[in-house]
Amino acid sequence: MTQTATPAAATPPHTGSMEARVQRVLILSGPLMMVMWIGAFLAIAGFIPPSDPSASADTIARMYTDSSTSIKVGMVIAMAGCAFLVPFGIAISGQLKRIRGAKALADVQMVSCALLSLEFITPIAVWMATSYRAEGRSAEVTQAMHDLGWILFMTVIWSLWVQLIAVGVAILLDRSERPALPRWLAYLSLWEALLILPAGTVLFFKDGPFAWNGAVGLYVPLVTYSVWILSTTWCIHRALGEQVAEGTEPG
Repeated sequence: MTQTATPAAATPPHTGSMEARVQRVLILSGPLMMVMWIGAFLAIAGFIPPSDPSASADTIARMYTDSSTSIKVGMVIAMAGCAFLVPFGIAISGQLKRIRGAKALADVQMVSCALLSLEFITPIAVWMATSYRAEGRSAEVTQAMHDLGWILFMTVIWSLWVQLIAVGVAILLDRSERPALPRWLAYLSLWEALLILPAGTVLFFKDGPFAWNGAVGLYVPLVTYSVWILSTTWCIHRALGEQVAEGTEPG
């Protein structure tokens, strides 16, 4: 009697790394935060363009009494957006840890990004409190609270500064034949670390390009930070796509 050989079990198609798939979703948190902030600050709260730092107390108080609900709604959305910096930073660290000698820098980057999330939440909470009883306090107190929010929001650049340098240096350490991330992203990160510095000096100016509503004080750091987020998202999403296809794990 002839025996029929049992066919070998078919090898399942390559499904890739589940961790890479998860991180590929997490990295999209950065652009999601940007969308939430644009909606919150520009479309809802009306904080972009910002108030004039030299505006009178009555002007600032009137802004809060006339737009109390929209400011509250906008700040709630903006605060929720801040939380998405954490998964964004985790996905960045996943790629930096693939670089030999960059594990500590990956941790520095991740912790700095988490701190930045908290640092952005603080001024947003100040603006929330300012809008809460806007009609029941003196205009000078409202102006002082509004100023506190903007100064905190603009000057909390130092965790971001450390994050950008950590990313840039980590990528430059990669001497492998197939780098984890492109070197141009390192140079972009280091340039961005330089371009955000004027935001940390807005408390010295009430008008001109270096004020919190000026081109150098606000718009250059804001626009270039947005470019960095989108560029980083694209590079890491692409790298994770390759890892999914190969079935390899992020760091």
